[in-house]
Amino acid sequence: MSKEILDIETAIRLKNFNFRTSTKVRAYKSGIHKSSYHGMSPDFMDHKEYNRGDELKQIDWRLYGRHDRLYVKKFEDEVNLSWCILVDNSASMGYGDGLSNKLNYAKTLSATLAYLLLKQGDAVGLLVFSDDKMDFVPPKSGSRNITPILNRLESIEPAGRTGLKEPVLKTLEAYRTDASFILVSDFLVDIETIEQTVKLIKNSRKELSLFHILHPDETEFNFTGSIEFEDMETNSKIITDTDSLRQSYRKRVGEFIENIRHICHENESRHVLAPTNEPIEKPIIQIADK
Repeated sequence: MSKEILDIETAIRLKNFNFRTSTKVRAYKSGIHKSSYHGMSPDFMDHKEYNRGDELKQIDWRLYGRHDRLYVKKFEDEVNLSWCILVDNSASMGYGDGLSNKLNYAKTLSATLAYLLLKQGDAVGLLVFSDDKMDFVPPKSGSRNITPILNRLESIEPAGRTGLKEPVLKTLEAYRTDASFILVSDFLVDIETIEQTVKLIKNSRKELSLFHILHPDETEFNFTGSIEFEDMETNSKIITDTDSLRQSYRKRVGEFIENIRHICHENESRHVLAPTNEPIEKPIIQIADK
């Protein structure tokens, strides 16, 4: 298993942060999301690092003796939160070079967040999608589940058009119980589709955090002169004078981002703008509690 897309330094810096649901959803949960396990004969599954609020009686002292670090036992009948990370791999996500490439940024963000969620004892699944293709990794808990998630993320390439509603509908079928969704995309679709997608998740009583991945070129438009632009999903082309267009372009993009933020606010969801020239720690920390 390669770990190139996992930002382990960021994961270490954020190891004392927890990623929680709202009080309304957390009331149904256990672990860090509410209470400890119940039952006469629970089946031991795995360990997770001790976090403030964990039951002291579940500390594995033998592991502490070997590693000088506190771990607590996880049991099968603990009802932990399930998360699904939905990653857009449409052609438009292929814009940019190296670490500033939108898909590369989305891969690293998603891999690091999945690692952190698994470390705190939750179940994590993954859906990679475009308009005509979806690839699902079922949610599982335990640190071993990072392997299929990393392998799948590493293998994806940008292709197809941006699709939102169908991938979300498929994921909702797989997550019948309470869950939290992480939607990672550039959201280069019409605002009505975005609103319908957010409402689908909200009406299904799932929480949503939306990571809006954009390259600085797409927000600042610091091009000069006359340039031919090509749509990466439709291959249509247009020649424009960038100097005369810059001010109106920035205004339209700012309005688009604000509209998405407003939709998320109205539907009790989180919108996190994640430019690819910023460290991934900055957007991740916005959905974390210390």
